[in-house]
Amino acid sequence: MINKRRLINTFKELVKIDSLSFKEGKVVKYLAKELRALGLKPYLAGKPRAGEVGSLIADLPGKGPKIVLNAHVDTVSPGKNIRPNEKKGYICSDGKTILGADDKTGVAVILEVLRVLKEKKLLHPPLRVIFTVAEEIGLVGAKCLPKRMLSADFAIILDHGKVDEIIYKAPTQVNIKATIIGKAAHAGIRPEQGISAIVAASKAIAKMKLGRIDKETTSNIGVIKGGKATNIVPDEVKIRGEARSHNLKKLKRYVDYIKRTLVNSCKQSRAKVKIETKEVYQFFEIKKSSKILKLAMAAVKKTGLKPKLKVTGGGSDANIFNAAGLPTIIMGSGMHDVHTTAETANINEMVKGAEAILLFLKEAVL
Repeated sequence: MINKRRLINTFKELVKIDSLSFKEGKVVKYLAKELRALGLKPYLAGKPRAGEVGSLIADLPGKGPKIVLNAHVDTVSPGKNIRPNEKKGYICSDGKTILGADDKTGVAVILEVLRVLKEKKLLHPPLRVIFTVAEEIGLVGAKCLPKRMLSADFAIILDHGKVDEIIYKAPTQVNIKATIIGKAAHAGIRPEQGISAIVAASKAIAKMKLGRIDKETTSNIGVIKGGKATNIVPDEVKIRGEARSHNLKKLKRYVDYIKRTLVNSCKQSRAKVKIETKEVYQFFEIKKSSKILKLAMAAVKKTGLKPKLKVTGGGSDANIFNAAGLPTIIMGSGMHDVHTTAETANINEMVKGAEAILLFLKEAVL
């Protein structure tokens, strides 16, 4: 039922359209045209302040519970001038860029599902398609959506790799920013008069437990910026990090630990520190007995795969949708090695992903 070649061609067309976060205007225009060709009336909503466009939304009437289908259209860098190559059941880039399988496999799958529904005149539930922008930089597009856009019975987000894996649980993320302030001095003449912000930051980071904290919690310091020249004792360093956990009490304790470590280490180095923390998104967990998971498990099983419930350490628009009261799961569409130049799209998994969504919609109206 799935038109494999059409699905592949759609995906290739999508990845050739540059759509870095906040620069999604061209791909949204392309998608609006494709949706109109299916007889839908797409519209924009929730434009981020720094973005070109808002998220693209289209509604398709049907019978049964209302379902949201979602994928995000933005990609990470290096994501300009992507040249997709098809070989041995996979699609990859030329190695100079990412592929954009995250999340344009999901976008292509949703378009193929809509096309099959129309061509075969299949019964289906009322659908709301939401193609979000600016997901990769903190789920910004989803956060900007009016809450009424998320009024539905449940939602499926196509933003995962393996089709046999259904994501039902994801963590809370807290971002940590710290500015460490020392004192400048000539590094060759009077270094004793200076206070090195870099040394203070280094000592603090060296004391931190980072990476995998436990099975529910992770942490990372990802950015360090500071210093002006080799002959100047650096008077300011900025560091940026994050912590994630499925357990809110553990997350709070760990963030407090990071703060204490920064404060104590800077005090010992006679430096000062300013710390900011911000929750990026909240955790979610869908009950295993829920209708949406039962439908998803049954749909995946009917594709010939053995479904598995999975926990993720990453964030997605599902965190925002669930926080708004919309029960949301994440299903697979064949993306692998995402955010790297080795990224691929597994063609058979894309087809299976589309089949699983069609079967889900069929089960929902029975």
